[in-house]
Amino acid sequence: MNVRGALGEFSSGAFFVVVAMVLAAGPSRADAAACELPGPGETARVARVIDGDTLVLADGRHVRMLGINAPELGHEGAPAEPLARTAKAALEQLLGADHRTGRTVAAVTLHVDLERLDHYGRLLAHVSSDGRNLELELLRQGLAYQVVIPPNMALTECLSAAERTARTAHLGLWSPSAAGPTASTAITHGGYQRVRGRVERVLFGATWWIEFEGGFRAVIYPEHQQYWERQMLAAWRGRAVEVRGWVYRGKRGDWRMRLPTPDAVLAPAS
Repeated sequence: MNVRGALGEFSSGAFFVVVAMVLAAGPSRADAAACELPGPGETARVARVIDGDTLVLADGRHVRMLGINAPELGHEGAPAEPLARTAKAALEQLLGADHRTGRTVAAVTLHVDLERLDHYGRLLAHVSSDGRNLELELLRQGLAYQVVIPPNMALTECLSAAERTARTAHLGLWSPSAAGPTASTAITHGGYQRVRGRVERVLFGATWWIEFEGGFRAVIYPEHQQYWERQMLAAWRGRAVEVRGWVYRGKRGDWRMRLPTPDAVLAPAS
């Protein structure tokens, strides 16, 4: 994902002390149990942590954790996004991995939803270890954003509550020093972002379009329209709205973002 701004990495020690104080206020394991899918799931062993939302299993499979998106580590000379290393370190800590190599032999339970693989061929799964749902833990620490992509929606409400915990406590990505949303008039690159701007037009056709100031467009495709209320979207005209998701170039060269469900909306203006 792309989180913009001048936020630097917290020192690992200071960050985890703050997180521990906040988590002490509530029963983490009870919350984790509420985020657990029924049934035994598949037991596997983790060989390595790639980043804050991706694991490599001992059998070589790559697992993309469902329901979250963590900051991206730098690739091909690009810098790491803010809190990317902290998110990876937190996941390694949850799995008991060697912080120097990321290697682990931790046992995890994998729960797939309705769609098993992403377009990269990675297994899509909710992951738990030692009775803890790992997506929930990262969201509660503010080290990932919740992502809801149909048809994999089994734990939407539970993970949404975990994200609200971090947002209310101003942790991690929600802290006052963290990068806020990008203005719809100032988008310069693709990738996962929060974007905020004034909505100029809402168009309902086969595809629904929300056109923001600056030419940015949010898109709701027919297969996702069942999750939305047209009246709510129509009320966005002239208002400032914040959305989150993957920004990409459209055929016209404009910046766009798909909105699968209302969970992609953070802040319509009151």
